[in-house]
Amino acid sequence: MASVEAPGGRSSGGKKALNAELNLVPFIDMLTALICFLLMAAVWVQIGKISVTQSGQGAPTEQTPQEQRLNLVVAITPQGYLLTGNGNTIADILKKDNEYDKKTLGTKLKEIHGQFPDKNDIVVMSEDSINYQALIDTMDVCLANEFPNISVSGTI
Repeated sequence: MASVEAPGGRSSGGKKALNAELNLVPFIDMLTALICFLLMAAVWVQIGKISVTQSGQGAPTEQTPQEQRLNLVVAITPQGYLLTGNGNTIADILKKDNEYDKKTLGTKLKEIHGQFPDKNDIVVMSEDSINYQALIDTMDVCLANEFPNISVSGTI
C-alpha cells in the first residue's frame, strides 16, 4: 500500500495532518488486463494482414527478366473487370445481374497463372466511383488464385 503524508504533522492552526493510503492493487490489475488485451489484439492484426503496395510514380520495383514479360493489371470499372497484360486486353469481364463476375475473373487468373507459374504479382486499379467492397473482393480473388503480391493503383 502506498501512503501520502503532509509534511510537518499537526500545524499550530489546529488542522489535522493529511494521511491517506492509496490502494494501488486495482490500478495494477487494470494495467495487467490492458497489456494482455493489447498483446492479443496485436496477434490478430498480424494474422489478418494483407501485404499491399501502392504503385505509381516514385515506387521502385525490382523485377526479374521473366517477370518483365507480363505486367498483369486488373482494372475495376463500373461496367466490370478489364484484365490486361503488358497493355494488351486479355479479357473484358462484364457485370452479371449488376454484380461483378468474380468467378470468371478467378478462372482467367487461374489460366494466366498456369501459363506463367512464376508470376505472383498483380496490379489492381479502380476508378473513384468504385465501391470499396468491390476492391477488397477483387483483391481476395487475386489472393485465392496465387497472386499474393498485390499493388493498388487509383488511376485507370
